[in-house]
Formats: sequence, C-alpha cells, structure tokens
Amino acid sequence: MKSSILVVLYLIFASTASWSAGLGIRTYSDPKSASDFSLPDLTGRIHEKSDYRDQAYIISFWATWCVPCIKELPDLQRAAEILDEENITVLTVNSGETREVIERFLVQRSVTLPVLLDQDSSMLRQWRVLALPTSYIVNAKGQIVARVVGGIDWDELSILAHVRALVAANQNDDSDRESN
Repeated sequence: MKSSILVVLYLIFASTASWSAGLGIRTYSDPKSASDFSLPDLTGRIHEKSDYRDQAYIISFWATWCVPCIKELPDLQRAAEILDEENITVLTVNSGETREVIERFLVQRSVTLPVLLDQDSSMLRQWRVLALPTSYIVNAKGQIVARVVGGIDWDELSILAHVRALVAANQNDDSDRESN
C-alpha cells in the first residue's frame, strides 16, 4: 500500500513537472518491440496490439487529474484527425480511473480519442511509464521508434512532420532490405 501511494505521488509530481521540462520526442536508434496489450475501450471493444499490425500508431498514457495531460489532449485530438488520413492511429490509455470519471471528463472537453481502460495499471507498468503524460510512437512493424515524456503540442507542424518522418524512415528501411 505504501509503495502504491509513493508511485501515485511520484506520477503527480512528474506529470506536473514534465510539461515545463519540454523533453520533446526521443527517438530510438535500436527500436524494441512494443509490448502486447489487450484492453477494453470506453464502449467495451477490446483493443489488442495485433489489431494494429502493419499500422503505425501513437499510444499516450494519461489521467484526468494530470495537468499536462489536460493541456495535451486537445492537441492530440487534432493530430489524430490529421494523422488518421495517413493511416497513423492515436490511442490513449487511462490507468486506474473509472469509466464514469473518464467519460465526464472527455465530454466536458469534446475529446473523442479512443481511450483504453487499464484498470489495474498493468499496461502502465509493462510499458514502464514513470510520468504522465508519456506517449510512444510505434511503427508499422510493432516497434517503438520514439517516446515522449511530458506534454507536447502534437498538432504543431514540426511535431507532425517528425512523426511522419519516423514512420516513413521505417518503411524505407523495409524497402531497402527487400531490394538488397
């Protein structure tokens, strides 16, 4: 119980501090395979990693009490609308909050992003999330190519261009290997 309280306090502190830290997108030169997941969304539909095979996606961990998350969600919503046309999906994961709290929060902010419910915070631990918000960019091969700790302006043109470049670079790597 004591360790759970410490984790929650750390997440609160880290999430408040991370927005101003401006850590940006950290790319990985040696991408690792994204962990499997199987979680329901707010409608009860189960989302699994295999549902996004051969498709790039951004997965963002957040909470309704997290100030940087609140600032980031509208930007993430706009980015999702833009990137959806390019077959890049945006998923969000909420850990430990009730469906009612999340739905009320989203309605008040006109956010319609898919929210996966990680009730026992197992995905949070599995993906090694230490601060909120934390987002991962996963390529079409299911590999994590970048991580963002803290809030960023996802709908900013330079950020969108960076996401596109990460996804395109990965696709080009595949075609280069096939042609050799």
